[in-house]
Amino acid sequence: MDLANWFWPRVSDRKNAQFAITEACFAAGLVAVITALLGTIEVLKDGTEGLGLEMFVSVAIYASAGFGIYRRSRIAAVLALAFYLAGQGYAWVAAGPKIGALPLLITLAFLNGVRGTFAYHKLPPRPEGLPSLAQSFGALERNPTEGEKIAEKSDAKADSSLRSE
Repeated sequence: MDLANWFWPRVSDRKNAQFAITEACFAAGLVAVITALLGTIEVLKDGTEGLGLEMFVSVAIYASAGFGIYRRSRIAAVLALAFYLAGQGYAWVAAGPKIGALPLLITLAFLNGVRGTFAYHKLPPRPEGLPSLAQSFGALERNPTEGEKIAEKSDAKADSSLRSE
């Protein structure tokens, strides 16, 4: 996958839509972990002026949104993007505008997650009787490949020629 497809993946098929959804799920997990670490540091510091325990509410929201995105919920994807953009807007007002690479990448991941969840639900359902991945690999184990069949036949011929001598 090239860099342009990573930043703005096509979500017209199930595989790429799922990639965008997984990307947003990981972004939500990353934001939850970073927020939990910063919240823990803030709570353990002496003279905490606030924003300590409230950060753990954000952790719960991002973790819940990540689970919802994992379950391909369009509502969870939109809420995660909206909550993240609201938090970034608050940070801009409180600390001044600072543009970093990580917030841009996380915003893009959440945006792709929204695109992926909506696209996934627009795709037609899977056909009835479509085997699972495990069933497909099981069929490969039961059915030898052409090379194995040829090898077995040549081994059988060699054994029969040895027996006839």
